[in-house]
Amino acid sequence: MGVLRRQTTAAIFCVFTGSAVAQDMGTMASVFQRAMEYQSVERLSALRQESASERLGLSNRLIAGTPSVTLSQKSDRWNKDVGEQEDALGLSVPLWRWGERQAASTAAKSEFESSRAESNRTRLAVAAQVRESVWGFLRESLRDQVLANQFEEAKNTEHDTLRRLEAGEVSRVDWLNAKMATQSIQTALFEQRNRRFKVERQLMAVTGLSSVQMGLGAKAIISNPAISRLAETLPSLNDRQAALDASVDYQWLRAKVRHAQDRLRLVQERGSGSPTLSLESTRSRSASSEPFARTVTLSISVPFGGAGQRRADVADITAALVRDEQELLRYQKTFEFTWQASLDLIRQKRLAQELANQRMVDSNAVLQALMKASEAGEIEYLERLRAERQAFEAQIAAIEADVDYRQTISDFLQSIGRVPGEVNQP
Repeated sequence: MGVLRRQTTAAIFCVFTGSAVAQDMGTMASVFQRAMEYQSVERLSALRQESASERLGLSNRLIAGTPSVTLSQKSDRWNKDVGEQEDALGLSVPLWRWGERQAASTAAKSEFESSRAESNRTRLAVAAQVRESVWGFLRESLRDQVLANQFEEAKNTEHDTLRRLEAGEVSRVDWLNAKMATQSIQTALFEQRNRRFKVERQLMAVTGLSSVQMGLGAKAIISNPAISRLAETLPSLNDRQAALDASVDYQWLRAKVRHAQDRLRLVQERGSGSPTLSLESTRSRSASSEPFARTVTLSISVPFGGAGQRRADVADITAALVRDEQELLRYQKTFEFTWQASLDLIRQKRLAQELANQRMVDSNAVLQALMKASEAGEIEYLERLRAERQAFEAQIAAIEADVDYRQTISDFLQSIGRVPGEVNQP
């Protein structure tokens, strides 16, 4: 029984230290990429980019819009050969105003960049789902395995107590205490299995992967130290401004501001609307026996007025621009606070992890000593059971501290707009 407990503790400690990697289960970046494929995010982003690219192509055309063709015929002949007949074919082409084409091209380019930033922001949202589901599943799975191992140890202790009771070495109360401890752990294990099932279902909904496909089956969680590869590492902390510039949210907000500025400039350059150049070819005659007289008419129509509608459009875009600029400023301020506060929290979580690991080692050492004292009859059996409970609680606390530390790093990367794979994995 003591050998089993030592193996369990060593296995858990192996997970924490990440030594002796036996199997590569992939990194958080690979799980994230699988989720991207499963949710068809790249395809949706490609369609959005294609739409923006088409509008960029329209802005680079020589004409401002879609040309039109007109065909007309008029006659006052009613079943007779004498009377006016006129046939006309016309072509109308919308023209750019001075400076409008350049403004339209600039607005289309900024829209393309905004669309790409929006796609990156969608990827960041998927990253948040992946990080939450992965760490949630790992946390519950590790607790499940510790409880399962603790249950096996409790059953062994109960059987050992029953044997010693039959030999007259311990009292019936000691055996009942051991039995109740086993029942308590079994109940906790049933509840934990339900929690593990729920988080695994969430993991599958996000990534399309089961725990077995990820190499995280029920038997693999503790015994496989490759789980540490799912942990993410901190980026370089020397240049906060560079981290801000690389933030997906920051890039998206800046793209929104630029696009709003370009849209405002386009509305101002467009004025009341695009002028239209028309070319019309006409043929006419007074009798069917006469030859056609042909004429060509060139005309241009320039819209005017519409200042009220233009002012309304300018006001709407200006309001959106002011809102986006304020949101960008708020994000910059929030980023500065989040950067420092998150780093402080990470340091605290790291210290808590080290303390919890040391407590686990110390509680196991105490348990080993009390087990020997109990077998020698030097202490009451109830004290040994209490030490086993304390060792179990220390194992759970170490798991929580380790997952908290690693998840805090992932939360930090999420808060500064980094998706998995943009920093080195351990």
